[in-house]
Amino acid sequence: MRIRLYWLPIFLTITVAAFLFYKNVQEPVTYGLAPAFDGNDYTHIYHYFVGLEDSYQVPFPFNGRILAPWLAAQIDSGDMIRDFQWVNLFFTLASIVALFALWRQVGFEPKWFIAGFFWLLFHWTGIIRLNAFDPVTVDLPLYFFQALLLLIILKRKFVWLLILAPLATAQKESFLALVVILIAYGIWHNRKTEEGYYPIPLLVSAVALSLIVKFSIAYYFSPIEEGKGVIITLLYHAKEAILHPFEIVRWLVAMFVAFGPALFLAGRKYILTNRYDNTRNVLLIFTLTYLAFGILAGGDMTRIIYLGFPFIATWIMYELREMRTKPLLILGLLSLPLMMLHQHIPDPAFQMELWKSWYPEFASTTTVLVLVAFIPVSLSILLIKRN
Repeated sequence: MRIRLYWLPIFLTITVAAFLFYKNVQEPVTYGLAPAFDGNDYTHIYHYFVGLEDSYQVPFPFNGRILAPWLAAQIDSGDMIRDFQWVNLFFTLASIVALFALWRQVGFEPKWFIAGFFWLLFHWTGIIRLNAFDPVTVDLPLYFFQALLLLIILKRKFVWLLILAPLATAQKESFLALVVILIAYGIWHNRKTEEGYYPIPLLVSAVALSLIVKFSIAYYFSPIEEGKGVIITLLYHAKEAILHPFEIVRWLVAMFVAFGPALFLAGRKYILTNRYDNTRNVLLIFTLTYLAFGILAGGDMTRIIYLGFPFIATWIMYELREMRTKPLLILGLLSLPLMMLHQHIPDPAFQMELWKSWYPEFASTTTVLVLVAFIPVSLSILLIKRN
């Protein structure tokens, strides 16, 4: 049964209510006492655009992520956090609309919309709660842009990538990698099926425009220090994972915390089902890309993996769409503890050890191993209940 459009204003109303609730009850991180947070660098970008700083004092790669701070600076209410919160609210609502359109295009039943939006709106590292805690961020537009990317692919409206790709690149450079990966897959898919689904010259043009935007931003908003570069950063984190194998365990647990046992159930379903499906392929490729970003793109694995929500959650729902309501409810109950609904995110400026305990990548070995044990237990329960 295709979901009715009247559900959209219901989801948007819940989104606004959740946004305002967590805005009032979740204390933002104390940026000045937590220097490792990226928000300190985005603060400099905001201050530059509102005229509080004369020179652009931002290191690589944050110097190129100008879209969200620039939008916040246009509000210029005198309260930086409030300005970012307005930008965050706009992109949160835009993301809900885009995801609703995407999931409706794919044909999910209403129960999957309810499950997906509940996880997105109320998970502690989701689109609202984490960004109420860390509001000076550029992450929110990613949800919107990535959902639009999938809609463009499924509807074959590739010409819109000539606008979307450069705009999203000005927001975060990782979007450029997604389009490059899409080109590689598109070439392979076109040769395999001979249907010409992907217009490769147009996709290459989108990448070219994105590179022009990227290099123009780097020229006009150059970093105060060059940094390691994208390739060096990826290789560095790969080397760390090889030298410290327990990082692989933390990475797997970060996936579990971000998407629960559903992620592993979807993986099992994919392995057991052998069919060629373009939609399935695209969702899987982008899902694997974000899971790889989790261990290769930075230290905060859980946040990075969760940012792939439009890809990962959609892929999970696509694989499990035949699941009946009762097993889905059991899946939800087993996943609830991972959402940390009963607590607010602690401020690392004053509760660093408690804050670390929320993140598998920073938590104690004991905490990580407890979560590791929960993975097979939850999967076993789900598989027993399905049979």
